[in-house]
This record gives sequence, C-alpha cells and structure tokens, in this order.
Amino acid sequence: MPVIRVSRRELESLLEVKLTISDIYKVLTRLKCEVERVENDEIEYEATSDRPDLYSVEGLSRAMRPWLGLAWKPHTIIRSGVTGYAENIPERPYVALAIVKDLELSSEAISQIMGLQEKIAQTYGRSRRKVSIGLYDLDILKPPIFYKLVDPYKTKFRPLGEKELMSLREILKRTEKGLIYGHIIEKMDKFPVLQDSEEKILSLVPVINNEECKITENTRHVLIDATGTSLEDVVNAVTIMATSIAERSKTRLIEQVLVAYSTGLVIGAPRVKGAVIDVNVTDVNNLLGISLTVNDIKDFLEKYHYYKILRIGNDILTVEAPIYRIDVKSWVDIAEDVAIAYGYDKLGFEAQSLAPSTSIGRIHPVEYFSRIIRDIMVGLGFHEVANYIMSNRYVQLELLGAPWEMFLVENPRSERFEGLRIWLTPGLLLTLLENADKYSRLKIFEIGDVVIPDETFETRARVDRRLSLLIYHEKATLTDGLIHIKALMKELGLEVSFSKGLMPGFLPERTALINSCGENIGFVGEVHPKILLKLELKNPVVIAEISLSKILSNCFK
Repeated sequence: MPVIRVSRRELESLLEVKLTISDIYKVLTRLKCEVERVENDEIEYEATSDRPDLYSVEGLSRAMRPWLGLAWKPHTIIRSGVTGYAENIPERPYVALAIVKDLELSSEAISQIMGLQEKIAQTYGRSRRKVSIGLYDLDILKPPIFYKLVDPYKTKFRPLGEKELMSLREILKRTEKGLIYGHIIEKMDKFPVLQDSEEKILSLVPVINNEECKITENTRHVLIDATGTSLEDVVNAVTIMATSIAERSKTRLIEQVLVAYSTGLVIGAPRVKGAVIDVNVTDVNNLLGISLTVNDIKDFLEKYHYYKILRIGNDILTVEAPIYRIDVKSWVDIAEDVAIAYGYDKLGFEAQSLAPSTSIGRIHPVEYFSRIIRDIMVGLGFHEVANYIMSNRYVQLELLGAPWEMFLVENPRSERFEGLRIWLTPGLLLTLLENADKYSRLKIFEIGDVVIPDETFETRARVDRRLSLLIYHEKATLTDGLIHIKALMKELGLEVSFSKGLMPGFLPERTALINSCGENIGFVGEVHPKILLKLELKNPVVIAEISLSKILSNCFK
C-alpha cells in the first residue's frame, strides 16, 4: 500500500473547512485508508493499491466531501480543439492525452501533482514499464501533438533539471532518470518521443521530460500524457490525473483530446463514462448479511460519488461509477462500498447475534502435520522463511525455464503479484539471493501452499501443501540434500528411495526424484550453474521440494 503525505493546510484549503483530528481519522477510514500519523501540518496515510485516485491531496479532498456534508463540485469535460497523432510503436503502442484549463498552482500544488504522477507510474504503471505519465505547460507548445520514433543520436533536448542539450542516447547514460528507466527502451533502434508541430520535444518516453515544457506556478493550462503497453491503462492514468488536477481549476474544465493512430484507431481521454453495473439488492444483502432497501443502497453509494443512478427498480439499481474509479469492475465492488458506508463496526456487531456454532473447532490435519515438519526442520539446523502465495511469471516460470502453466490474475495491481505460485523453489532461491551477500552458508526452508492447474478437479485447480529446503555453501552437493531428506523421513518413520529425474533449472545428472509410500513425492537436486551465474551466486545451491499433501494422504491414511 503506497504511503501518501499531504499538507493538512492544503487539504483544508481545497475543502474550505477546518478539520479536526477526529474528522481525519473517521473519514479516511471510510475511504479504506489507514492513517499513520497527523503531525503539525502533515497527514500521512496508506491508500490501497486499487485506489490511485486517492494518491494526492486533490483526490482525497474530493472523496472526503460527501462524508463532511459538503456539496459535490463536478468537473466539466468538453471536446478539445487540440489533437494528437500516434505512429506505430510496437514496443509501447499506446498514448492518451488530455488538457486541464484555468489552473491556480502553488509550489505545494505542483509538489502534490508531481507526487501523484510518480506514484501512479510506480505502482499502477509498474515502474513506468506498463504506463508512464507526463505533464506540460500547454501555452509553451504548438499543437497538434505527435507520438513518434526518432533517431536517438541526432535528436537532442534539455532534460528536466539539466543545464545542457543532450542526445537521447546521452540522456540514458548521463541523467538519473536515464540510468533508472533507460533499460525500458535502450535496445530499441529508435526511441519514442512526444513532439509538438514545431518538433519541440516534450518527452523522451518513458524516461524524462523537457525542462522547457515543465509546469510552474505560472502555468494555467496543462497537457497530460500517458504512454504504455495497454490502451485501457493509459486512458485510466490520464483520467485519474485529469480529474485530480481539475480540483485546482477555477472552472474545473477538462478537455478530451482525440489521438488518431496510424492503424485508424481514434482514442479520446479522459473517458466520459464510468463502468455501468446492475446491482441486485438481494445479492448485496445476502453477501453482507443485512437488509437494505434500494433507497438505502442509493444513499450509501452517493457517499462515494455514484450520483448517476441510471435506473431504479424494485430490487435492481443500475449505477454508473465515477470515471476515476478504476477499481469498480462488478457489483461485488459496489457492495464493498455499501458495506464500508454502512459500517464494518455495525456489521461486526450484528454478526455477533448469529446462531452459535454446533461443532467444536480443531486444527486441520495438514496444519498439524506442517507443525511437525517445521519442528523437524528447525532441529536439522534450518531457518524458516515465508514468501507470498502470489508471484509472477518471471519468478515461477522464466527464472528456471519451467514449461508449465499457472493461474494469472485478470487485473493485477502489481507486476510482482500477477498469479498464484505453482512451486516454492523459485521463491526460496530469491530469498537466498537477498541474503547471499551477508552469509556464505545458509540452510533455509519454507512450508506453504501452491496452486496447480488440474482439469481433473471441478475448480480446475489443486492446492498442494509443500516443503522446500535450500542448502548453500561452497561445497554443497546433491549428497547434502539426500542426507537431509533421509533424516526428515526417518523422523517421520517413513521409508524413502531415490531415482533419476529431471527438473527445469537443475543439473540433469545431479537431480533425483524422491519416492515414498509407492509414489513420487518430490525432487532434490543441484541448481544448474547457468542459473547461479545469472543470479551472481558464488556457491553451489541444493534445493529439495516435497509434497506434504501427498505424504499425508498416502502415508498416513
């Protein structure tokens, strides 16, 4: 969850009211934000990753208004006379543009806007790989705006914060942003830029903007761009930026800019319509365990700016979400807003009146077995680590060259967590990587669940509890792994045997399958030297992974 810091004075200025400490804590809780501290003029809070519209004081003030009994201040979106044109850029094909007019900016306002830009690019934009954002003083530019590829050696401009002209290639090597983000485009023959009609460079995408085009306290009209790999994401980014910056506008006027692509596609941003969703009142009540009417739900949703109620029936509402609420995908998301508005405290109180349990609670067999395994591993001199069940394709598949499949999240909020892990080994290897510079010898283990695609199950998924152990030192060999597996199985009172096997990322002649109770329960082996070289690990690595679920079901029936 991103940590946001805003000026209390700025927040009160935008709201035009004085806030008490109680107001701040009470309202931010209703917005799924966790207040870290309120000290002097600074408010520090954590916002959930699915609400980037709350990453600045502008968006926060807008969201707080209904909870403080303040009137809604709508923005106006009109079609702009400014247009954009986009070349075919396969590596980063999409661009969206918008304009916000009649701004009144201070140094604090610029700081907040730039902070919002950077936080969206870092979180939602996956450190600019998926989406990057730029802001420019429109009065300095000569539209239309062009998104195109140019020669990185011949094209020059003065990067933001620099005093001299540099070629695009020089920018990657000589500026801080170039060193951080240049890897995204450095292998391209030509580099993507934004230019105006006089060929003035606005930005080297997605690295750095032009110093001459930056916004200042004198800026009155701002051009916003977002470029990236997903059309939906760049439109989302521009929509959030434009609607947030409009909170600083005297007229709250936003201009939708049309961008014409070489393919014939024409895209306008920001979007003028939010997600339209049918909400069944019975479904909401069943989910939350309460009894609300259609009008109750309507009133609660207005607290979150769902002012466009398109249809009201006896048991159905058709609502349109605010255009900046990119987290609203289905009626369940709307039900969550209803639940928060109703009050989790009230839901919790009402849940206490439910009928008492008719059965006695007990520890699940797999958890009991995991505790036994944990004690044995600690006794063998291993240290336990814990990784997330969520992972990504690079770690789970590409790192070791695994030719398998994994379940992916349809709309991941972080590139780090885009799917469910299918084995523990890669995570354990990355844990070693984070600690190898501190220790020359390590023995670590992890016990956790993996989720395997399996068509034989009704859910097409099989959850498997596993143990993975790792041994790292200058003389580590397969023998180390075999000895520890034998010791573990002996403690469990089980026979074990080994046979030749292959695993992706492991040495073919130094890998063995582990067999017990008539079934293969896992593997043990030496990580291939080419993997160690890629990860810059100096010593050999031995890893074993065992299915505790298989042991439990086959050996302890």
